[in-house]
Amino acid sequence: MTKALWLFPCLLALAACGTKESDSDQGKLRSDMPLRTAKYFTENQGELAETDAVCTTWKASQRPPASWPAVVVNNCNNVDTAKTLLRNKADTDKLRKEAGI
Repeated sequence: MTKALWLFPCLLALAACGTKESDSDQGKLRSDMPLRTAKYFTENQGELAETDAVCTTWKASQRPPASWPAVVVNNCNNVDTAKTLLRNKADTDKLRKEAGI
């Protein structure tokens, strides 16, 4: 009988744990974006910056990447790839200019 009396308050307390805290960053985390390729981001640098800001918010959320929506993971990977491609292109152009090619 006493186990049943303790079981209900414990279950109620466990059910209430984490509801407010875990949803505190829900309003900032966006996943309402179309899937884009790295080539698209290199050609449209305005969207690159916007999507990079969304990715930065997701990274700052301290959520494990396995819990992220697939579109966010793919877009963030494509943003990182596009940034690397643009950086490499700028470095190559700089070296060619210095070499006089």
